[in-house]
Amino acid sequence: MPGYAQKELKHLLKERAVKAYEAKEAEFPEAEQLREVERVVLLKVIDARWMDHIDDMDQLRQGIGLQAYGQRDPLVEYKMMGYDMFGEMTNMIAETTLRTLFRIRVEQKVEREEVAKVTGTNKDDSAVRAPKKRETKKIYPNDPCPCGSGKKYKQCCGRKQTA
Repeated sequence: MPGYAQKELKHLLKERAVKAYEAKEAEFPEAEQLREVERVVLLKVIDARWMDHIDDMDQLRQGIGLQAYGQRDPLVEYKMMGYDMFGEMTNMIAETTLRTLFRIRVEQKVEREEVAKVTGTNKDDSAVRAPKKRETKKIYPNDPCPCGSGKKYKQCCGRKQTA
């Protein structure tokens, strides 16, 4: 590429980028699908970069007081650095979005065939389990004793079982 002027080189690179993106558009069955991908990628990149920018601005705010030691006005320095950081963020959004869009590939859904056969498990489902039921009625501590003594169960036969 020797012998190109700066404007010619920029123009050549821009043409190649446009051709590469047109080739990427041709990979998609419908143009609207690519537009939807562009929107999703752009929103995700903006969201991520904006969150990073907010964190960076918070760190800048916490450390800006040190600028006073260098005989600089912290407010002026905060504004200037914040402006530079915002410009850097917008450039990073554009760069990351383009890089992601150029790297996206269209994949066809592949129907997978079942490789492993289900042979069974170690559970024995052959016997249907039902809840166990009492053969006799439950006797509560304050019920009359079934032996017929006339006392409460807890004072008669129930005392024998707990002791």
